[in-house]
Amino acid sequence: MIGVGYGGSMFLATNGILARSGAAPAFVGLLDTYSGASAAYSLRRLSSTYTGNLIRVRRSSDNTEQDIGYNSSNVLDETALTSFVGAGNGFVTTWYDQSGNANNAVQTTAANQPQIVTSGVVNNINSKPSMSLDGTNDQFTLTSIINVSSSNYNSFVGKRDASSRRLFGLSSDAGAGQYLWALYNDNNYYLQAKSTQYQASSSTDSTTSQLLLTGLNDAGTMSMFKNGNTISSSATNFSITMKANTIGVYSFTGNNCHGHLQEIIFYNSSQSSNRTGIESNINTYYSIY
Repeated sequence: MIGVGYGGSMFLATNGILARSGAAPAFVGLLDTYSGASAAYSLRRLSSTYTGNLIRVRRSSDNTEQDIGYNSSNVLDETALTSFVGAGNGFVTTWYDQSGNANNAVQTTAANQPQIVTSGVVNNINSKPSMSLDGTNDQFTLTSIINVSSSNYNSFVGKRDASSRRLFGLSSDAGAGQYLWALYNDNNYYLQAKSTQYQASSSTDSTTSQLLLTGLNDAGTMSMFKNGNTISSSATNFSITMKANTIGVYSFTGNNCHGHLQEIIFYNSSQSSNRTGIESNINTYYSIY
């Protein structure tokens, strides 16, 4: 083995073949380590096998749309985004599903599209790209309905604009509408991950900080977590058909999320043994707590 230098880089020659020393390690995403997600939406790349775009954006200047992918750091390509949008505003028409199930979140009505660029500047929460939902009509519809199983897991990263606002991600407007889990405008946390009851927090929380919220249903035992810590809660009997076919609205227009969303991960299985690892991966990127 012979060391050969080229322009300050060191290569190792073995049997006449040169290989670069100290090359960057291969990308490993959240879904590489914790596979099997049913749906995954993010403003960063989540899997090494995902090579598609992260979002599709409409610019306000002429309503042209364009897909926006990730950069060499595997996060939203903000340079491409701002170059496309220009000095105007940018709105998300599609939030692509990175799970491999192609269950994209779509909004074709301009007035209902969450905003990601304002006057040429990317919306950011804690220095990371974020899409803003106006609490009135901004929402997405999933390509396919998710029939929520008896064991499931849902983490999302978001921030509401005021303590009188709702913050939630995956939800449903099909039949008796519901959200999977939320910080509601009464400042209670609610987890609706089970068909026979829901879980409600034991005390209120008026926070408007960026949050990592996790809801877990482990074969009927429901638990809620805020920034990795258990939220004290109790169960209330309630019969509902658990489905998810929207993001940011439940039941009908008017019950909308008002704030910012950055990432939603859903597994139609418990993931109780993987919860802390999933949360650690998310927090390492977003630096929430």
